[in-house]
Amino acid sequence: MITSVIFDMDGTIFNTEHIYFECYRKAAAEMGLDFTFELFAQGVGISREEANKFIKQHFGQDTDTDSLQNRTYALVEEYLSHGGEIPFLPGARETIELFYKRGLKLALASSNMRRWVDFYLIKKGLLKYFPVITTCEDVTHLKPHPEVYLCTAAKLKTDPGACLVFEDSVAGATAAICAGMRTCMVPNIKSPDSFVKQHAFKIYSSLEEVPADLDELLN
Repeated sequence: MITSVIFDMDGTIFNTEHIYFECYRKAAAEMGLDFTFELFAQGVGISREEANKFIKQHFGQDTDTDSLQNRTYALVEEYLSHGGEIPFLPGARETIELFYKRGLKLALASSNMRRWVDFYLIKKGLLKYFPVITTCEDVTHLKPHPEVYLCTAAKLKTDPGACLVFEDSVAGATAAICAGMRTCMVPNIKSPDSFVKQHAFKIYSSLEEVPADLDELLN
């Protein structure tokens, strides 16, 4: 029986991926590089180090990926500090509130930085729903490694098998599946691969579809 529900944040709750892409594109343009959406999609849901490998493969091994990443983060910070919108994905707030009202324990497991996670949750009025938050600063290995989800289950004092997870990325869904959790993928940028298709409990096109399956998801 499911007692806890864990959400990824970027691309699952908030439609932030397009913000990150635009910041990458601008930062790369300043370096004379054409950063395509296809290249951005390869790095969704994985660590900065792994994403840098794709960037170097695309532009060349001498590409200054540290400068690119740092400039991108600065542009994101600038966007946020100037009141840039952080849009919800369809059904995200409603789904969170639904599980909260059912009395389940909620948690967030994100590869993002804690200060950004807190900023987003406070700005959008969600912080009260997530007493347990795990970010990249709490783990050694990022998604698709299961550590972030196992760490979150430990914080919840919950068996991984009693956790329901919602993820948008292949890396994130793989991490949750490998942690032994009931995993639902809601693809945002990347379609599920064969591993996720085989092992995910559900694959949704939107979180708006979740309420109709509530009993099946929790039992």
